Amino acid sequence: MSGITVTLRIGKTPQLAPRLLMEALQRVEVSHSDSSQSGFQLVFQVGRSGGRDRQDDPLLKSPLLTPFNRVILVITIQARARVLMDGIITRQEFAPGGEPGRSTLTITGEDVSVMMDQASAKQEQHPQQSEMAIARKSSVAQTMPNTN
Repeated sequence: MSGITVTLRIGKTPQLAPRLLMEALQRVEVSHSDSSQSGFQLVFQVGRSGGRDRQDDPLLKSPLLTPFNRVILVITIQARARVLMDGIITRQEFAPGGEPGRSTLTITGEDVSVMMDQASAKQEQHPQQSEMAIARKSSVAQTMPNTN
């Protein structure tokens, strides 16, 4: 019998998820669609419990789980790894539990194409400039941070 493993890479520059994050992961849902955006949800158990009952769970403050971070889910079956989802976090939802340690933090996201919707199209004129000059100007603008 072969095993199935799920690997989670996460962050601005996706790295393997730390152990604390993987231990809190309760559920992974992925939906693929050929007619609309594909998406994912990751549900983590968070909250106060045991000796940590006076402090908030560190996952609630984790910069890895913030919107616009990238999430790559890889599933390995019979030693064959396949990317299940390559997406961007779009939302966080905290749901308090009825008992200590039973709260959840749900991270929702969409496939990486969601970032194309974020960029607004600009129309610019380039009077008396060569195509090469326009291309250089565009590539420099893409590497500079947006100050709007």
